[in-house]
Amino acid sequence: MTLGHNPVRPIAAAVTALGALALVSCGGGGNETQTTEAPAAEDGSTAAITGSGPALWLTGDDDTTIYLFGTVHVLPDDLEWRTPLIDEAMAEASVVYFETDIDPNPIEITRIVSNLGLYPPGEKLSDRLTPEQTAMLAAACDELGVSFAVVDSMKPWMGALTLAERVIVEAGYNPQSGVERTLSPIAKNSGAEIRRLETIEEQLRVFADLPEETQIRYLMEGLDEISEEPVILHELVQAWANGDVDKLVEIMISEELSGTPEIYEALLVNRNRNWVDALAALTNEETGTFFVAVGAAHLAGDDSVMAMLEERGIATTRVE
Repeated sequence: MTLGHNPVRPIAAAVTALGALALVSCGGGGNETQTTEAPAAEDGSTAAITGSGPALWLTGDDDTTIYLFGTVHVLPDDLEWRTPLIDEAMAEASVVYFETDIDPNPIEITRIVSNLGLYPPGEKLSDRLTPEQTAMLAAACDELGVSFAVVDSMKPWMGALTLAERVIVEAGYNPQSGVERTLSPIAKNSGAEIRRLETIEEQLRVFADLPEETQIRYLMEGLDEISEEPVILHELVQAWANGDVDKLVEIMISEELSGTPEIYEALLVNRNRNWVDALAALTNEETGTFFVAVGAAHLAGDDSVMAMLEERGIATTRVE
C-alpha cells in the first residue's frame, strides 16, 4: 500500500469519500441548503457539466456477480448521469449496498453529531488555535456566510466538513441530489434488499477518532485552498461524469497536502480493507447479483477496492 504521501483533499473527502456529509451539516445546525448558479467558466459563461457516463466495474465469481459503482455524494440538480448499463445492473441486482443509511432517524443523528463533533459547553475550537489560525477561520466563515460562533463550538473535523459543505452549496451543488438519493428509490421500487457497509457513527468516527492536532491540520489545509475549491469541485464532478478515473485520482489525492497522510489512511485505506473483507465474504458465501455503490474515491488509485480485491485473487473488470 502507498501510505504517507497520498492525503485526500478536504473537498474531495466531502464529495466522494464520506457518505454522511449532508447528515453532518444538518445535524450540526448549519445553514439550510440552497441551490445557486453553477460556477462560472473562464470565459464568464456558466459552466455546465456533461459526461459520457460514470465508471462501473464487475467482480465476483461463477455464481456471484458484483457491480462496483463509484458515486458522488453531491451533484448539480440538472446533471443527467444514468446510463443504460447502470440501469440494467440495478435492475438485475437483488441486493444493493450503500456506504451508510442516507435516511436515518434525525434524533439519532443529532445525538451522534453532538457526541462526536461538538465541544462540551465552555470549550471552543478557537481555544485550540493560534491567533492567526483563528483569524483565518473567522475570515472563511464570514466569506461563506456561516456563523463563526457555530463553527467555534465544533471540533476541527466537523468544522472542516461544515465549511466544505457550504462551499459545495455556494458552488451550485445540492447535498440532497447525490447519486445515492437517485439509486435508493430505484432499489426500493424494484424490491431489492438494501444493505449498508457502515453505520453513521462508524463513518463519523473516521474523523472524530483522529488526534486533535491532525484534525486541526486538516481544517487549516482546507482553509488554505478554500478559494480554489469551487473549481476543484467542478473538475472533480466533470471527471466523474466522464468516467475519467485517472483525473479523479489527480484531483482527489493531492501530493501537496502531505501534512495529513493519517486522513488518507483513515478515510480510504482502512475502510477499503474492511469493505474488501465484506466483498470477499459475499463472493464466497452468497449467490446472485449485487450492486455496490460507494464514494468514487474508494474506487480510484493504488489503494482502491479493486486493487485490494485483485491482491486477494478476485478479478475485477471495468465494464463502463
